[in-house]
Amino acid sequence: MKLTTFAVDEHDRIGAVEGETILDLNAAYIAYLESEGVSEAKATANARLPTRMRAFIELGDIALGAARKAMDFLRKENYSVEGAVFNLDDAKFRAPIPDPPKIVCTGLNYEDYRVILGLEYLPVPQIFLKAPSSVIGHLQPIIIPEGYGSVFHEYEFSCVIGKRCKDVPKNEIHNVIFGYTILDDVTAHDIELITREYQQWAKSFDTFAPMGPWIVTPDEMPRDLYNLKILRRRNGKVEFESNTKNMRFHFDDIISFASTFWTLEPGTIVTTASPPAGPIEPGDVVEAEVEGVGVLRNPVTCRRITTEYAKRIGLI
Repeated sequence: MKLTTFAVDEHDRIGAVEGETILDLNAAYIAYLESEGVSEAKATANARLPTRMRAFIELGDIALGAARKAMDFLRKENYSVEGAVFNLDDAKFRAPIPDPPKIVCTGLNYEDYRVILGLEYLPVPQIFLKAPSSVIGHLQPIIIPEGYGSVFHEYEFSCVIGKRCKDVPKNEIHNVIFGYTILDDVTAHDIELITREYQQWAKSFDTFAPMGPWIVTPDEMPRDLYNLKILRRRNGKVEFESNTKNMRFHFDDIISFASTFWTLEPGTIVTTASPPAGPIEPGDVVEAEVEGVGVLRNPVTCRRITTEYAKRIGLI
């Protein structure tokens, strides 16, 4: 199942993507219940499909089971249920989880990037937090503030935590993963290079965490997560191609380590770091592709802000 958050007529909905259509799962489930003889009022009260993705994830198998019933009903009805089926072109994608409780990012985890950077690995995963307020969705613009140096596009295979968890053993990680997605760890590169003390600032500008285009549930992912093609494009041109086999630490390593010190809530995003990254500029369209997940695409624009702080740190 490919799950996302989308809007039609400015009304946010939880949806499932099938081919060139996107299904409003809540509307579909209510229609399904009505077909089973449940009144509209009772169906609305009893529907187990929330309108927010975090709440959907918290319900776990209950929500997924209801979603499958709704989708089976739509297929049976040949996708003819009014208000439940939309063309992808008519939908505005939001981030699948617009309000993640945490974004746990990982750095320096791909051997091909480590060699280029000439850095040594840490003995543990190099994790840090990125501000949830930086999240945007598929096709929404990355906005670069003028005067603050170069910005890099770091494309990262990521997972979504499905259960509140703490101290998770490596051999139980599969029990806490809800699904998989892409998160672009967009970074104000010149700021980060001045000092690692500026990393949190450089990583968390508004719009610097494109996510999506959807969450793919584990049953629909390739069997081997650590042999997937991953690449980035700029303006249609592939600028670098890698493979998840180049990762040093896997999801089990990273989640087990992070959950030793931090409680992870449903909807938390955990990334696995980026292969070799590259610059982006206003006017670009950038893409991140992960085999089995899809393509996350975002235009790049800019805005003028005060350059006082750029002057203070010597960027201008």
